[in-house]
Amino acid sequence: MKIVIIVAALVCLSYQQTTHAPIHTHAPHTTHEPSVNEQFLFHYDYVTHKMIVVSKHICYIFTLSDQEKMDVHTDAGMTTLEAKLLPMLDSTTKTEVQMSSLDHHLQQICGKGILHYYTFA
Repeated sequence: MKIVIIVAALVCLSYQQTTHAPIHTHAPHTTHEPSVNEQFLFHYDYVTHKMIVVSKHICYIFTLSDQEKMDVHTDAGMTTLEAKLLPMLDSTTKTEVQMSSLDHHLQQICGKGILHYYTFA
C-alpha cells in the first residue's frame, strides 16, 4: 500500500511539473535618458598663429599671446590652453565677424556648415 501511495505521489508530482508553465519574473522597467554629448575641435593654425575651436555650427577664433604660441607645441601646453579657452566660449567679450573677413586658412579650418564666426582678442 505504501508503494502505491509513493508511486501516486510521484505521478502527481511529475504531472504538475510538466503541465504548468514556469513562473518568470521580469526586471522593473526603467526609463532611458537621452544621451548627452558635446564635441569640440581644437586647431592651431601655424599660418595665422590663431587657435580655432569649432563646436556644432560655430567657429571661435582666438588670438594667442607669444607664450601661448610656444606652449601650443607641447602636449601639456595644448591641454592647458584648451582648458583656458573652453570657459571663454560663453563669454560676452567675443565679436561676431563675417566669414568673408577671415583669412582663407581660417575659413578652411572652420569648415563647411558654420553659421557663426566669433573672434576673441
